[in-house]
Amino acid sequence: MKIYRCLLSIIAAAALLYSAAVQSTTPAPSITTKAEAVTSLAAAPSHFFPIPFTAQYDVSLNGSNQLKGSRTLSEFQNREGEKTYTLEYKAEHLLFKIKEQSTFQWVNNKLVSQLYKSERSHLFGSRKKSVQFDWLSNTANFTYKKRKGSFNIEPGVTDPLSTLFVIATKIQQGMTSISVRETDDNDIETREYTVDGSEILATPIGSLETIKVSLNRRDSTQIWLAVDLNYLAVKVRKESKNGDTYELNIREYEGPKIPREPPNFETKKINSDI
Repeated sequence: MKIYRCLLSIIAAAALLYSAAVQSTTPAPSITTKAEAVTSLAAAPSHFFPIPFTAQYDVSLNGSNQLKGSRTLSEFQNREGEKTYTLEYKAEHLLFKIKEQSTFQWVNNKLVSQLYKSERSHLFGSRKKSVQFDWLSNTANFTYKKRKGSFNIEPGVTDPLSTLFVIATKIQQGMTSISVRETDDNDIETREYTVDGSEILATPIGSLETIKVSLNRRDSTQIWLAVDLNYLAVKVRKESKNGDTYELNIREYEGPKIPREPPNFETKKINSDI
């Protein structure tokens, strides 16, 4: 049972990442290819916006690999040209499975959350929760355990899976102190992040220039975002209060590589192997 709880903890830390494809609710969607995404980016390289990808990760506890995870972003477009993105994170173990999914739009260089769903299954059952964003009334309708209800939201509030897109946008703007308002079950929580600088990581997919970001809370959490992979999270480390260290490290990547000029942060020339 202790191992089970530890694995759930690392997955909770890993849930700061993104992923994959569900059917859009808009009529007759067509999938935009990665090549098209790269072409469109070339027209406006100074702006961050989501680009489809698939990434595979190793998840470890105290240096020992425990399970594998994946994160996928897909883009759909309806006949009117409106784009909808779906991000999905999955992780599996013999004892349980977890799946998180976020559907959102990108409007005026900002993420607009539409729907968040999470499901955790284990030997003793499953737990589901969801948040539907209604921006016409500025309310969010939630389902959590056996409860249903709604709470007020304001522009800028996001779901927990899409947070890194918001962080990437603010990093590209040169911000070093970042505040994100995100839904937390049936409420809203403010999370504060600090940009620590840039760092070179040696990874299974090559040497990557990253921006290191820390989440300011009692448990120590650091995130490394690869600049040339459109600020994809390639490493997440969480140190719990009891001394355990959980890590998520990228293993494979399928998607565009876009040369970007990193923001003008003080560079830390540190070579880290993962």
